[in-house]
Amino acid sequence: MSKLSEKDWCIIELLKKNGRISDAEIARKLGMSKSAVRWRRTNLIRRGYIFISAYLRFDKVGYSYAIVLIKLNPAAKEEEIVRFMRKLMECKRTFEVYKTLGDYDLIVGFFGDNLEELTKEIESVLRGESTVKEYKVLVGVKTLKGLEVSFYDALAGK
Repeated sequence: MSKLSEKDWCIIELLKKNGRISDAEIARKLGMSKSAVRWRRTNLIRRGYIFISAYLRFDKVGYSYAIVLIKLNPAAKEEEIVRFMRKLMECKRTFEVYKTLGDYDLIVGFFGDNLEELTKEIESVLRGESTVKEYKVLVGVKTLKGLEVSFYDALAGK
């Protein structure tokens, strides 16, 4: 049994392309009633499956940004790791924090006014942090896709 119906996926696809699309427009495109679309969209939001949010294009605005791969110290206690993850999530200059499996334990997106400020921010958060064994910084150059939204204009050199 699928967690989402085909209609739910169609609604999500339309919302990914335009988060401001009306229920009436979705209904017209999918051949559904406006009330059915509203019920499905509201239900998706209420269950926490989706949220409607703005996605800031750092490259378009002129901010520097980076993805930081973090390997946690295996000797760190669980409460220290939770404290560190909360610190990352509350940091005003992080835009995403993912817990991962594989070579690295966390992936964190940072941004700054420029490359110098970005570097200072990353180092101020990570240097001397006992829960961090090592980290790798990958500086972003151009956003091609974010939060499942493809930015095709980025491929056109705009």
